[in-house]
Amino acid sequence: MNIGENIRKYRREKDLKAEQIFEEIGISQSTYSKIENNRCKVDIATLIKIASVLNIDVVELLSIPKKPAKYDELNLLIKTLEDKIVLLKEQNFLLKEEIEILKKK
Repeated sequence: MNIGENIRKYRREKDLKAEQIFEEIGISQSTYSKIENNRCKVDIATLIKIASVLNIDVVELLSIPKKPAKYDELNLLIKTLEDKIVLLKEQNFLLKEEIEILKKK
């Protein structure tokens, strides 16, 4: 998640409208929209103002959230599928060997 997404997430959690924030900190709607959509760089002073309106520490806007549980579940699924692929390749190899043996008979 990036800064704009973090701002949007916390704004929604606080049940605030974008208008409440950009009016409170004294920037245009267009600039605020660009910030939330990561279409412009935002200076630290503006981030501090946004964090203040959201009643959070500015570090929260900069931090990368922990990976969700779904991420771990997907990694486990990928590992399981990779293990099954290895097993299938081994079985395929053995079957090819058996076919070659049968062809020779």
